[in-house]
Amino acid sequence: MLLIGDVTRKERNTGIDLFRGLLVLAVILGHFFELTQRESFLTWVGAGLRMPLFIGLTGYLFNLERARATSLFHLLRKYYRRLILPWLVACIVYLTSTEQFGIFTPLLIFVQPPFHLWFVPVMMAFIVAATITRRTPLVMLGIATSISILAMYLFGVGHSVAQMPPWMPDRRFFIYLIYFFYGSWVACREPDPWKERAALVLAPIGFAWWCALYQAPSLTAEVAAQLTSCMPLICLLPWVRGLSLPVPSLAAVGRDSLFFYLWHPMAFGLWAACGMRGLPMLTLSMLTLMVARLLCGSLPRAGRIFGLSSRAEPATIMTVLPSVGPLREPTR
Repeated sequence: MLLIGDVTRKERNTGIDLFRGLLVLAVILGHFFELTQRESFLTWVGAGLRMPLFIGLTGYLFNLERARATSLFHLLRKYYRRLILPWLVACIVYLTSTEQFGIFTPLLIFVQPPFHLWFVPVMMAFIVAATITRRTPLVMLGIATSISILAMYLFGVGHSVAQMPPWMPDRRFFIYLIYFFYGSWVACREPDPWKERAALVLAPIGFAWWCALYQAPSLTAEVAAQLTSCMPLICLLPWVRGLSLPVPSLAAVGRDSLFFYLWHPMAFGLWAACGMRGLPMLTLSMLTLMVARLLCGSLPRAGRIFGLSSRAEPATIMTVLPSVGPLREPTR
């Protein structure tokens, strides 16, 4: 997935690119397991982690001061070119290929996005809210925490995900607020070694707790376990930023996370239509995405339309991505 940072620096941050690349691969693998083994343990584990972390990373990379220093019109125009336009293209392709266009589709895609494409409108809603609210990151985090925890108990986060009424926006507009604004708050704080050590202790405990709930559904425990595992990991993002590992292929996936997020379900669908199943389908889909990335990269205008980052602007870091089955309403 997936997705929206606005941090400018002289050189790209390889630690962030690597972490984002890992999350993108986790999303792709998660969708693969949802297609092949929807109720498997691996599907459960991924559903509890990857999207909260991606959204926390997006909040961490979002430059709140710069966003508030410009008009909302110019902010939306900037994100239209980088994010919204590729998302709209993907929406048109997916809805056309599945014959799901209707009279109200142009309006519904923004509040009830199809398939895996909920991430972009949800994150844009968070960005707009953070920009126009004019409250401190701590105050916004307090408000977001109240809304998200209430929404988690109302709509579910694991085994019992509520079916939203047709008149309501997607549930993730509400349950993921806490992760975005926590990431934004972490970005404003000075790194604290003691907090990082505490996070390193809490995260494995929360992860083990979430894993144990695979066989023991409990809404109260699922909310607590997800928060206990994901919030400490978001707290470790300043440490992740300092990493520098020579894994160029993974960093490349992270740089173009929007492209891989938007189009990997299409690759799955194409190879599945050709009769491929299991690991061969996954392998061929990844190869297809890599080849398509290279081809689009040689055509800058096409690359921008399909979600490739601009090589002419290496200082801009963007992050994207989610947790859903490619051609159906997600359950996580």
